[in-house]
Amino acid sequence: MRRHDVVCGVLLGLAVRLALADETDEARQVFARVAPSVLTVRTLDAAGREDGQGSGVVVGREQVVTACHVIEDARRIRVVAGEQAFDAEWVRRNAPLDLCLLRVAGLKALPVKLRSGADQPVGLPVYAVGNPLGFGLAVSAGLLAGVEREQPYPHLINTAAQSPGSSGGGLFDLEGRLVGISRAIMGAAQNVSRAIPAAAVARLLESGDAPPQRPEPPAPERAWVAEAEVAEQGARWTALENLARNWLIAQPTAAQAAASLATALLMSNRPQEAEGAARRALGLDPFHVGAWATLARALHLQGRTAEAEEALGKAEAGFPANPNVPFFRAEWLRQAGRLVEAGKLSREAILRSPSSSSLWRQLGLIEEAQGRPAEAARAFAVAARLGDASDEVRRRLTVNHFRAGDLGQASRSVQRGEGAGRQGALAQILLGMTEFRQGRIKAAEEAMRRAVEQAPELGAAWGGLGMVLAGTQRSAEAERAFERALALDGPNLAVLFNRAELRRGQKRLEEALADARLASESFPAQIDGWRALGRVLTDMRRYADAESAYETAAGLGPLPLDDQATRAEAQLGNGHGELALKTLKALEEKDPRFLRMCQITAKVLGQRGDMNGALAYLERALEIEPANGVTWSSKGYALVKLGRVAEGVQALETAVRLEPGVANPWINLGEAQLKNRNLARAIQALEKAISLEPEAMDARLFLAQAYLVARLPAKTREQTAQLFRRLPQAPQVLGLEVVALLMQADLPAARSMFERMLAAAPDMARQLRRQAMANGVAGAASLPE
Repeated sequence: MRRHDVVCGVLLGLAVRLALADETDEARQVFARVAPSVLTVRTLDAAGREDGQGSGVVVGREQVVTACHVIEDARRIRVVAGEQAFDAEWVRRNAPLDLCLLRVAGLKALPVKLRSGADQPVGLPVYAVGNPLGFGLAVSAGLLAGVEREQPYPHLINTAAQSPGSSGGGLFDLEGRLVGISRAIMGAAQNVSRAIPAAAVARLLESGDAPPQRPEPPAPERAWVAEAEVAEQGARWTALENLARNWLIAQPTAAQAAASLATALLMSNRPQEAEGAARRALGLDPFHVGAWATLARALHLQGRTAEAEEALGKAEAGFPANPNVPFFRAEWLRQAGRLVEAGKLSREAILRSPSSSSLWRQLGLIEEAQGRPAEAARAFAVAARLGDASDEVRRRLTVNHFRAGDLGQASRSVQRGEGAGRQGALAQILLGMTEFRQGRIKAAEEAMRRAVEQAPELGAAWGGLGMVLAGTQRSAEAERAFERALALDGPNLAVLFNRAELRRGQKRLEEALADARLASESFPAQIDGWRALGRVLTDMRRYADAESAYETAAGLGPLPLDDQATRAEAQLGNGHGELALKTLKALEEKDPRFLRMCQITAKVLGQRGDMNGALAYLERALEIEPANGVTWSSKGYALVKLGRVAEGVQALETAVRLEPGVANPWINLGEAQLKNRNLARAIQALEKAISLEPEAMDARLFLAQAYLVARLPAKTREQTAQLFRRLPQAPQVLGLEVVALLMQADLPAARSMFERMLAAAPDMARQLRRQAMANGVAGAASLPE
């Protein structure tokens, strides 16, 4: 969760306030008096798992008051007093005030006394006692900053620091009397919070509303889509038909249900009924690609070829890269005896989805019909290797080997990729692509090298070899192969895309941009050039241009998951946070365990101030990839921002161990250690960050602050000198320089610098002067007002 904007204001305040005193004796006295009556409230879900916690205060015999939002979603409530835990019953509530009363049978803790509602002057010292973050009871001191007595929502404003888990705890006066019940932190600050007055507690003890009735959750929806996919993959057409009809009864407006019914009817050789079901699906969803394809096939079976072609065109417009469109056209042409045209379309389908056994089977049939048994055998062998174990494929493979003259040699020819010239090289390229996408890298490289040997004049062979070499990190060899491919064939979309990706990985972004631009300009109707352009522009932080490129790409066809995530990153960088969240939500629905979706969603939520939401996605990301240093760094940053500094430090230490050569985790660790008052480790981490990224201004700002707190003004000024190069009038940098000069007893220079700060940010400057004087910084009083 990288910050590119310099943090202002708070840093300076932190630098001059880090020497604050520990808890007062009064706070400890109040804590000792009331702690036995302040309890931890834990909530459990329907499975008995703990899913939340807060605090509560004993206000009567076996009676505990807490904040309603702590318990309102609980299936079971437990109250912990010391080493004992009790079941609690929710008996009463005042919903508008968020105040609830629990009955705890067997609880022996003594009730606290309530302070009179009329005796609550502003400025009254108050002490918040609760269980923040679930680490045990703690006390924090503050003042009563405001009292709102207007009904029906009276509340108290106080400055006692609180954290998640404090809700429901008590706010006490010096004598241990209950002033109010902690309710909520105001905004992002933890030192201003609301409390419910003790008078409301007194009224709740007398009367209140009953708890709400909890409705039973509805039964889970049947997994219609998954069941339909299983039936279709198993070619169980009767089962699919019955399932689809029941699905339509349950969900009459489900387009996929009607589309599944159309498929079942078509495969049962009932084209007229299939047409009706497909049209029903399209009436519900005019852009349902599968329904258009099924309609096209049903129409073709009825001899309505012009209508069939029109419907197939609709399917292609909805998904231009769909391999089924050229597959169906090739099949129609094969049946019509137009084998040359059918072969071209069949190969186009294979290029779109080289791991589909049915596409290779079709190519085998076309080659066989043209009297080319060796080529047919090669296609059928690939189909078999990709999982087509049908008797027909095995029979045709054997027959074509025999027709080629030598069964053993023909079989070995496919395995080794031997063949005649250009045609054999093309077969090897297709085979190599299939092997590569299946993760069989060695076999893929062997096939591509044979293609180059058989047809060294074929640019596609060199492009395929470059793809495999780039995938195995042999960048220099891959670059040479790509250069040869482009020299032979001119601009080639796949080659330009793969070379742009190679150069992206090497951070050669200007060269990658040139490839991506050439790809998108040479092939404007193809999605991959625009995808490459969107990726490179996002890396270059040219977010507006990247968002535009991805908008064009999305208009040409569905974006792969990784590109959808990058598109969301570009939208966020271009200031369109809501649009980014919408893109990420759609991506999450497709794959909730997609790592980049989790990381970028956390980034969006963090920038919007929802650190808890961000943390949830980061935890999911670490479940997916536990050793991801970027995720650990983001998690640590989120924990620090939530006030869970110790946990944040642990996460960030993990991040720097996993990614020691990346600056951002070191910056986050330095900031966290600074907040944790571990100055030595903070300085060490920040110096490491600057050694990795000298222009990281946020690292220098944190380091200047750390040196100042360590009373090393000369070191502070080394950093402010660098900061002034980029931020000559930044108030927080001016303030650090002023304090450092005061520490060095250079009063004239300090006054001069303070005057610059006073001109740039007068309120901040006056606050600095007051804080410096309050902390005893010599010479601070001489600064002009």
